[in-house]
Amino acid sequence: MQTTQAPPALVIAYFSLVVVWFVLLKLLFNRLERDHSAKYEAMGRPSLFLRNNIANGFATMKFLFLREHRTLGDTRLSRLADGMLIFLVLFLVAILGAGVLISRLAA
Repeated sequence: MQTTQAPPALVIAYFSLVVVWFVLLKLLFNRLERDHSAKYEAMGRPSLFLRNNIANGFATMKFLFLREHRTLGDTRLSRLADGMLIFLVLFLVAILGAGVLISRLAA
């Protein structure tokens, strides 16, 4: 059985995208905490590490996918959340595409 590794440039690119995602999450959490504390509390006071659990992660994904930010009337927050949703979808497509590419190389 032949094993195929991802090219180093691909690994670095995906690692960079993960770092960008964490920065975007931090910006989202900071804005919610500062300007929309009731919503932030309702989401379980999510953070990157300290209060990171499945419920908070689900609340964050629900906030993005259901576009709950629109009810808050904050255009900057809406742009950030919509951008994060697009980024997440493109990232997931890229991950799946890389998986297909690597599996074909291994065949």
